[in-house]
Amino acid sequence: MFELKEKEKTVETVPLGAKAYFSKTITEGDIALFAGITGDFAPLSVNREFAEHTSFGSPTAQTMLIATLTWPVSTELVSPGAVTITQEGRFLRPVYVGDTITVVGEVTEKILEKKIVIVKTTCYNQRDEIVMDGSAVELMRVR
Repeated sequence: MFELKEKEKTVETVPLGAKAYFSKTITEGDIALFAGITGDFAPLSVNREFAEHTSFGSPTAQTMLIATLTWPVSTELVSPGAVTITQEGRFLRPVYVGDTITVVGEVTEKILEKKIVIVKTTCYNQRDEIVMDGSAVELMRVR
């Protein structure tokens, strides 16, 4: 018989104030693979010649690519046992190839009666500038 090695987390067992971190350096390959997977071939991200003639000066990573970098921190904080029901983010600065993005996730709120955990997600570049600020609403397993 299969035995689950990880213990399922619940709204009660996820500590308020818990933090998790994830870092990744963005590559041209990341941008190309994300475009291929999602169909997001925005010229600002995948066409160097086009991007160089914009105010950005060079290609930028797709904003939703940066949003996906928040998933490892949410996973570490609330999984197994949770499913994301809402994710929101404000994109404050462009992210370029070679930028290292560090995500800080923090459990900022728990709504016990609804089995909800809210994770604040903030993405910083290597200059400690916020590039994305947001949150994820996690529904813990309802039994």
